[in-house]
Amino acid sequence: MVLSYYIIRYPYGLVWRIKHLLGRTEGVVLYCANTLDYQIFAPVQKHLKPLPVVARNKKVQQQLAAMGVKASRLPCFPEGVIMCRQAAYRFPAPGIRKIGMRHGAYHFKPFANPDSYNQLDLFFMTSTTEVEQARAAGIRCAVAVGYPKLDPAFDGTIGRERLQHLRRELCLDPERKSILFTATWDRSGLSAIAQWVGRLAPLAERYNILVTAHPWTAEKYIDRIRSTAGVRFIDTPDIVPFIMLADVCVGDASSILAECCALDKPMVTFATPPGKRTVPHVHEMIRDFSLQIEEASQLDAAIRRCLDAPEEKRKQRAAANRIMFDTLDGQAGRRAASEILKLFPQLRRGES
Repeated sequence: MVLSYYIIRYPYGLVWRIKHLLGRTEGVVLYCANTLDYQIFAPVQKHLKPLPVVARNKKVQQQLAAMGVKASRLPCFPEGVIMCRQAAYRFPAPGIRKIGMRHGAYHFKPFANPDSYNQLDLFFMTSTTEVEQARAAGIRCAVAVGYPKLDPAFDGTIGRERLQHLRRELCLDPERKSILFTATWDRSGLSAIAQWVGRLAPLAERYNILVTAHPWTAEKYIDRIRSTAGVRFIDTPDIVPFIMLADVCVGDASSILAECCALDKPMVTFATPPGKRTVPHVHEMIRDFSLQIEEASQLDAAIRRCLDAPEEKRKQRAAANRIMFDTLDGQAGRRAASEILKLFPQLRRGES
C-alpha cells in the first residue's frame, strides 16, 4: 500500500464518518486519475445514470474541462466510487463501496499487491482466464466483464463514416497503407521507442505513419516524433479509431497490442528483455500473435511481410483474444454496468 494511505486514512476516515452521519457525502462518483479513465468508462456510463466526476488534481480537472467534462477535485468523500484502476488508497474509509476496472486490456504487467485490489468490492477483469489468474494471485474481488473501451469498435459506434472523416481530418493519402506505431513507457525496460523513433522519416515517404505513446514518455521522444515530417502524432486518450485505420501496428510490450489483436491487425513487435515487469505468458502470446524482430534494421521487411500476408497470424490472434477477452461482442460496458447496479442500484436509469 502506498505511503499516503497510512498518512491520510485516519483524518480522512474521521471526516468521512462525520459527513456520512450528516448526510453530506457526495453519493457515487467516478474518479479520474487522467482523461483516459473517463474515455474507458464512457461505454459503461451510457447504461447508468450520469456520475459526478472527480479529478485527481487541477491539471486533470482542466484537461477534462477541455473535453467538456465538468469535474471536482480531490479530496472527495463519497458513499461509493468507481475508478479505472486499483486506487482505493485515495478513498481510505471502510464505509465507502469501491469498484475498479482495467485502464489497459488484460494484465500486460504483473498483478499489483493483492491488498490493493482487495480493498475494492469489485474489480473488473477482461476475461475469465484473467479472473482465474487473479484468484491464484490472492485477488478475491475479480469479476470478468470484457473490455468496455473496445465496445465502440464492435457495436457500430465507430462506423465507416466516422473512419472516413478521420482519414480526411488526418489528411491520409488513400493510395498509401497506414502504419501505427505505439510504445509503452520508455523507462519501463520494455519500450522499443528508442529503436524506431529515428526510422519514421524514411517510412513516412512511403506510408501514412501514425504514432501514439505512453503518456509518461520522455519529451525528447515526443518532440522528435512531432517534428518528423509526414508523421501524425496521436495525442488523444482514445486510440481505438486509429487502430481501426491502421493496416499494420508496430509495438513492444504495451497493452495496446491487446487492442490491436482484438481488432485483428497484423503486428510487428520488438523483442524486449525479461525483467521485473515481464509477464512470461503475455510475452509468449506477443511472440505468437505478432511478427517479432530483434532490431530496427528488420523493421522495413517485417512491415512489408505483414502487408503482403495480413492473415499470417490470424489464428494466433484469435486464440489470444479468447484468453484476453472471452468474447468481443460490444457488450462489455453493459456487463460492467450490470455488476455496478448490484452494488449501486440507485444508478439505474429512471431511478431517483
